[in-house]
Amino acid sequence: MTTRISQAALLLIAGFAPVSVSADSIELSDVRITARATFSSQRVPEISDFAVKVAPADQLLQAAQALVIEGLPFPNQPNSQNAGFASSAGVVGGIFGVGVNGLHFQNSLPPNRYFASGTWSQTLTNNSAVTQVSSGAISVPAPTIRFFGVGNSFPPGADPDLDASAAVNIRLTSKLTHADGSVEETVHFAYGMHTLRAPIVGVLLADLTDDALGALSRFDEPDGSFGFRLLPVVRGFSFSSVGPGESLEFGYDYFATASTGFGETGVFAAIGDPFNLTTGGGSFEFQVGDALPNSVPEPGSLTTFGTGLTVLCLFAPRRRPLRLPSHARVPTKRIRRVARSYLGSRPHGRRCEPITSEITGNDRNTVGATASPLEPGSWVFFSL
Repeated sequence: MTTRISQAALLLIAGFAPVSVSADSIELSDVRITARATFSSQRVPEISDFAVKVAPADQLLQAAQALVIEGLPFPNQPNSQNAGFASSAGVVGGIFGVGVNGLHFQNSLPPNRYFASGTWSQTLTNNSAVTQVSSGAISVPAPTIRFFGVGNSFPPGADPDLDASAAVNIRLTSKLTHADGSVEETVHFAYGMHTLRAPIVGVLLADLTDDALGALSRFDEPDGSFGFRLLPVVRGFSFSSVGPGESLEFGYDYFATASTGFGETGVFAAIGDPFNLTTGGGSFEFQVGDALPNSVPEPGSLTTFGTGLTVLCLFAPRRRPLRLPSHARVPTKRIRRVARSYLGSRPHGRRCEPITSEITGNDRNTVGATASPLEPGSWVFFSL
C-alpha cells in the first residue's frame, strides 16, 4: 500500500525523526516497521492485511500501512464507502497511528471483531571500546475508546460473548544482548486500557495499565453514547548502557481492538489517526549520548518543525493523507472527528440514557457509571 506525503509533511516529520549516529564505532541498523489489520465475525471468518518495511533511518517516509474495510462506520460519520475499518500506519521517521471503527445492526456470535496493530524497531551495536548511553522519548496522542448503543447493564440470560469490548495499548521496550550472549529485556512504558464488566452491578469499566493510573476520564453524550479517554502523554527514557561488544534492540508496539456481538451497536478505539499521521499521529525519538530532555526538541529541530508546520498549513486544504482505489476508499477525516458526533440508538431494544455516576476501584483506577435510580447530576462511589 502506497502512502503519499507532501514535502511539508516531510519537514514536519524530520523535526521529530530519530537522531542519527555518526561515530564509526557505533552501528545503527535499518528501521523495521510492521502494520496489521483484521476483521472477523459470524459471517466473515477473517479478512486481514499485513505490511512490513525495512529501510535506513534517514528514509523518513518509508511506510508500513494496513487496512481492512468492513461493516458500517461509527454513527453519523459519512465517508465515501460508508464503511467501518481497522487500520494501522507507521513511518521510519517514528510517526504512527492506529484505529478501529464499526457499526453493526445484527447479532453475531462470534462477535464482530476489529483489530489493528503496528511495531517499530531498531538495533544499536557498540563496536567501540567504551560504554555508550542512549535515551528515547515517545509522544502518545490520547488513547480513546467509544461505544454506541451499548447498555450500562448486561441483558439477563444473554451470552456474555455478545457483549461489546475494546482495548488500546502502546509499549516501549528494549532488549540488551551482552557480549556473553545473555539477554536482558525491559518494558520501559506501557500505556493503555481495556474494558470489562463490573461484577454484580454490571457497569462497563475501563481497567488501566500501571503507567496510565490517574490519567483516565469517562465522557457521556446526551444520546447515551459514552467512552473512555486517557490523557495524551510525552515521556522520556534512559535505556540500558551498552558496553563494548553489546547490542541494544529498542522500539515500540501498539494496538487498538474492539468487538460487539449485539446488533445496533457501534465500537471505536484508537491511538492517534492512521489516516493523518502528520497532525494526528504519535512520535518517537532516539539518541545516543546525553538523555533527551523529556522530548523537548533541540533548536534546530524546532526550526525544522516550525517550517514544516507553516508550509503544511498553507497546503493542507489541497492535501489528501491517503488515496485508495474507488472500491476501497475509507474516510480521510481524522479519527478524532469520527468519535465526536453520534446518532440516537436503541441498545438491546431500549433507549440509552445519560449516565452521571462514577465507580472507582481500590487497586487500580477504573471509571464507570450506573443508570437509574440515580438522579441526574448525582454521584455514587463503590469499592471493588
